[in-house]
Amino acid sequence: RRLEPLPVHRLDQYTSGVFCIATNPAARHHLIEQLKAHTMKREYVAYVQGRSRTPKGTWRQWLQLSKDELRQQVVPETQFRAAGVEAQEAITHYEVIAEYPLAGGKDFVTKLRLRLETGRKHQIRVQAAHAGLPLIGDRTYNPAYRGSGLANAPIDFPRQALHAEVLSLEHPDRPGSQ
Repeated sequence: RRLEPLPVHRLDQYTSGVFCIATNPAARHHLIEQLKAHTMKREYVAYVQGRSRTPKGTWRQWLQLSKDELRQQVVPETQFRAAGVEAQEAITHYEVIAEYPLAGGKDFVTKLRLRLETGRKHQIRVQAAHAGLPLIGDRTYNPAYRGSGLANAPIDFPRQALHAEVLSLEHPDRPGSQ
C-alpha cells in the first residue's frame, strides 16, 4: 500500500522531538480537529536563561506575526483591539523542573516543562523571552545569541534548547483510545 505522509502540525526549525503525520486525508482531518479542539496534548522541555519568579503558571498573550512572517511579537490586547491589528491568542502552561546556577552564581539556566494549549508559530520561544526567560541557543528571541560573537551567551549551544517530549492524541481509527 502506498502511504501518503500528510503533516498535521510542525515543529520550529531546530526544535527536536515528536510531531504528528497522518497517512491519509481522513486521518489528517481527524487529527487537525483534535488540535483545534485543544484535546491533543503537547508537552515540551526547554532550557531557558534566568530564573522564573513563580514555580508554575500560564503565559497568555496575543501574538502578531511580522510582515515577513519570520518573527512573532507580543501585542497588548488593548492595542490590537483598538487598532484592528491582527493577532492570535497564545496560551502556554509552564512549570519549573530544575534550576542550575552558572559559574559565578549570578545567572541561572532553568529547565521548564511546557504544555501548549494553542499552537502558534514560535509560541514558546516568544512567550518565554517576553517573560524574561529566553531559550538557551535561540538566535531569534534571545539577544545573547544574536550575531556572530556569542560572548554574552551563558552556554554555547547550536540551536534553541527546546524538545517536544509528549504528544498524546486519539487515534483516528480507534476513537476513545490514546
